[in-house]
Amino acid sequence: FVSTTNEIDPEQTRQLLEHAYLQGDPRALGQAQAQLDQSKDQSLETLMLRARALQSNHKFEDAKLLLQQILDKNPADADALLTLSSLLLVQGQFDAARNYCDKLTDASLRVYQLTCNAQIQTMTGELDEAKQTLSGLMSLAPGLDASTARWLYLIQADAALRSNDTVLAEQVFTVMDTQTVPALMARADWLLSQNEYQQVHDLLKDHTDKDALLLRLITAQLKLNDPKAKQNLNLMQERLEVWRIRKEKAHLREQATYALLANKTDSALKLAQENWQQQRETADITIYATAAIKANSEADIEIIQQFIKDSGFEYPALALSLDKRSLSKEIPL
Repeated sequence: FVSTTNEIDPEQTRQLLEHAYLQGDPRALGQAQAQLDQSKDQSLETLMLRARALQSNHKFEDAKLLLQQILDKNPADADALLTLSSLLLVQGQFDAARNYCDKLTDASLRVYQLTCNAQIQTMTGELDEAKQTLSGLMSLAPGLDASTARWLYLIQADAALRSNDTVLAEQVFTVMDTQTVPALMARADWLLSQNEYQQVHDLLKDHTDKDALLLRLITAQLKLNDPKAKQNLNLMQERLEVWRIRKEKAHLREQATYALLANKTDSALKLAQENWQQQRETADITIYATAAIKANSEADIEIIQQFIKDSGFEYPALALSLDKRSLSKEIPL
C-alpha cells in the first residue's frame, strides 16, 4: 500500500483489521498497518485504529497508551473503554479491566457493560454467575451487530469448555458461525476436549493456511495416527522459521504449542513462560500448564496454581491435572 495523500479511508482500514482478525490473515493486518504508517491523521478515529493494529500485533503496552490518549480527550469513548478492558483482561489485570467496564454508564451501552463484566467474572471465580448473565443476553444476540454477538458467543464457548457444559456448548455452536477463525478455534477446542478427533479433522482439514487452526488439526491427526500429521508439523516448522527470521514475538502461544506437539518439551516450556508474561487467557494458562507438567517443573506448576488461587480461575479438569502432575485427557492442547 502506498499513499500519495498521507490520508487513509478509515472504513477500509477498519475492514482490513476486522478481516485480519476473523480470517487470521496477516496480509490484511500488514496492509492496514501500512495505511496507518502513511497517515499523519491524529483524530480519535485514527488513534483507535492504530490501537487496534497494535493490539493485533500483541504490542499491548503501546496500544494501552494510545487508548489512554483517547480517553483523556473523551472519557466516555465506548470503543476505547471496551478495548482497554479487553487488553487488561488478556494480561490478567482483572480489577483494572472491571474498572473500565464499569465506566460504560450510558443506558444504551448496558449490553456491553454486562458482557464486559461477565467475561471478567468467567476468569475470577464467578463462572456460574457469568453463565447466567450470558444466558440472559443470548436472547438479545440476534438483534446485535455481528461483532458483538460473536464476542458473546466466544465467551460462552470458553465457559462451556472449562465447565464441560455440553448443553451450553450445543446452544452456542448451533448459532455460532463456522467460517471465521475465532469461531473455528472455539469449536475445535470443544471437540478436542470431548475426544472427537475425527470431527476436528473434518472441520479443519481445509484450513491449513491458518496457523492456529493448523495446530489444532495436527493435534487431532496425532491422536488419529494420521500420517499427514508429520507433513503438517513440517509445514508449521517452516512458518515458525519465517517468524524467527522476522524476529516476531506475536506468536509465542503458537510456538509453544508447536514445540509440545513436536515433543520439544524444554523449548515449549521456555516459550510458554515467555508468553505467560504477556497473555493469561484460557489458552495461555492451558499451554503453560501442559508444558510445565510435561517438563515436571514444580516451580512453574506452583506459579500456575497460585494464579488460580489468587484469581479464582475455574477449570476443574486443568486443576486436577496440575494436582496430579499428569495431563487429563479432557484438556485440549
